[in-house]
Order: sequence, then C-alpha cells, then structure tokens
Amino acid sequence: MKEYGISAEAIHYLFSSTRANTQANLDALSSNVLGQGIDYFQSGKYDLAISAFKRAAALSPFSENSIKSYQFIGEAYLKQEKTEEAIKNYKEATRIYPNRAEFHRALGDIYIQQERPEEALKAFEAAVKNDPDDAEARYSLGQSYIEAGEPGKAREQFAKVVQLTPISAAGFYGLGQTARASGDLDEAVSQLQNAIRVNRNFEIAYVELGRTYADKGDFHRAEDQLSMLKAKGSDKTTELEGYIGQARQPRMLSAFSNNGFGTYLGPKTNVAFLDPPNSALDRANGKKLFSMSFSFSKDMDLASVINPFNWKISRATIQDNGGVYNGGLTPPSTEALILPKPAYVTYNSQTNTATVNFWVSQNADVNATIDPRHIVFKFSGVDAYGKAMDPSGDEYSGFSRIA
Repeated sequence: MKEYGISAEAIHYLFSSTRANTQANLDALSSNVLGQGIDYFQSGKYDLAISAFKRAAALSPFSENSIKSYQFIGEAYLKQEKTEEAIKNYKEATRIYPNRAEFHRALGDIYIQQERPEEALKAFEAAVKNDPDDAEARYSLGQSYIEAGEPGKAREQFAKVVQLTPISAAGFYGLGQTARASGDLDEAVSQLQNAIRVNRNFEIAYVELGRTYADKGDFHRAEDQLSMLKAKGSDKTTELEGYIGQARQPRMLSAFSNNGFGTYLGPKTNVAFLDPPNSALDRANGKKLFSMSFSFSKDMDLASVINPFNWKISRATIQDNGGVYNGGLTPPSTEALILPKPAYVTYNSQTNTATVNFWVSQNADVNATIDPRHIVFKFSGVDAYGKAMDPSGDEYSGFSRIA
C-alpha cells in the first residue's frame, strides 16, 4: 500500500527506528510529504492535499514545514468553499503561532468576505502588531478603519504603507479614500492622482478619483476618468458611470399639459378659453382641475415628489424669475387665483414624470382672467438618492421654460 507516494513500511520504519527517529529525519519526511501535498493542491485534488498537509505539520510541528502546511490547508479549504473549516484552520494556526502575521491576516481577509467587519479589524490589528512591516496587513487594517468610520486611524496606516512601499499605488489610494471620507476632496484628488502616477493601470483609483470629482460637482473631470476606464476596457466603467449619475443633481427636462392649460397664453386670458365651450369654466363659479406634467433627468423619490408641500405654484416676478406676471401691471380684481399648493401630485416611476394637479376657478361674473405664460411651477424635493434639485433646473414657466 502507498500513502502520499511513500510506502507504509517506510513510514513505519521511520517512526519505529531509534536511529531514524530524529527530528532531522522527521523534518525531511515532513518536507517530502509537504511537497506531495503541494502537487495534489496544484492538481486540484484538495482533499488529498489537505490530508498531506496535516501529516506534514504533524511530522514536524513548530517548523517552517508546519507553517507552510497550515497556509496551504486554509487555501485548500477556501478552494473548496469550506469557509468555516478554513477559519478553524487559521484560528488553530494563530494559537500555535500567535506571532505569525500571515495567519491573522488570512483570518481578516475571510471575515471581510463574510461581511464581519469587527472581527476583520481585530484580525488585521493583530497582524500589524506582530509584523509592523507587513504593508499588506496595514493596508487591510486601514480599509477596516474606514469601514469602522475612523478615518484618522486609517490615514495612519496608509501613510505607513506609503513609507514601506513607496513604489506601490495602494498607500496613496488609501490616503485618497481617507481624505474623501473626511470631506477633504482636494486632498483626495491629490493622493489619488499620486496613485495613478505610480500605477497607470490601477483602475480602482480612477473610479475613486471620478467619484471625488463628482462629489465636487466637477462632472467634466469625472467624465474624463470614465473615459479612461472605457479606453482600458475596464469592467469598472459601469460602477463609476452609475455613481456619476447618482451624484448629479436632478433637473426638470420638459413640461406639458394634457388637458388644456396652455402655458403659451399670456396676460388677460379668460379662464373660459382654457376649456372647451359649454364646460365648467363657462359657468359662474365653475372650476376645473388642470394638470402640468414634468419629466425629470433621473429617478426621483416617490414620497418627495407626491408631497404637495414640495411644490409651489406662483406668479412670476422680475426678481425671482426674470419675467413678470400680467406684464408687471397689478392684476385686476377679476384675476383668477391658483392656490400655491397643488390639489395632489402623481408620479410615474417608469418615465420619471410627475403630474401636478391644480384647480382653476371662474368667478360669479364669468369674466375671470389669468396669465398662464407667467405661472411658475417649482419643485424643492429630492431624487431617489436624496440629492436636492439643481437650482438651474428646478422650476418651469411658459415664458422661461425650464429654469
């Protein structure tokens, strides 16, 4: 019978012979079994590999062979997607080798994948404590501090990464992330540009730099980063494109009425003219529900859009709108008044269109007038991502269109 390429008799001899049973020989046998385990690992025979690595560690405990065996055992379990077994293996390794940073770091990496940030942070802290010069562990610890909302501690780790590996982009990238998380967008731009100078192919730095420009409202430069990713054929293009879209403030794109509120009509328009003959507005004190529909540049927050208090209907003034209701003359007593808040608002999420419904009333003498061209509809709500309206596109009137 053969086991890992070594005969059972040979193994029995090695364990039973006083002459052979020295640590040197056990180390040699451990090294042999470790090598065969690596062959199994590289061939994808992970169960056989794990058995070999466990035997190698047992033959030569507290040696480099044992350390390598525990590393490979964890990797083999992860290849099999046996995450809990990998965790148990690395925990056992940290118990036997508490000062080996790589085992703490491996645990931290698994915890990150499992979205267990607190455990990951502790693991990375242990890794850095045991090997202060482990730049990879410091980088991961910095990322964990960002996740924990501690940018100051994160900055310390990334600064150390830059010192340890100045030709690596990772430290500069982390410093850029930290600056952005702290709201120092100019510093973030500077550090991220450093990262890209060090490594022109560091795609996540382009993403973070594009996000930072979008946060600054500099969408031209944000689009430049997007163009660079597209030129590289990067799969991160969609990620940045989505963020830029979210970061843009929403705007009104167009407005229209489906039931006769003609915003092209100017001062002294009889309200009866807004409705077909023999309608409610042809009668004394009659009234009709009109609507104006507004399309937006992006997905809007439903509750915000349909809330009447986020809308204001008013008469245009020179100061506010660059136009004036009724040609600047004081409206006559017969002028129809539209309430400043709509009766109700609906929203079509498929077309990003809000429909504002409001009443127009006739007076007792059936001679009420109105200036539809200078009625202003203004929205002060937010989009689906909580972004406020772009001030240059948050209102509509017939004379100024979208403003």
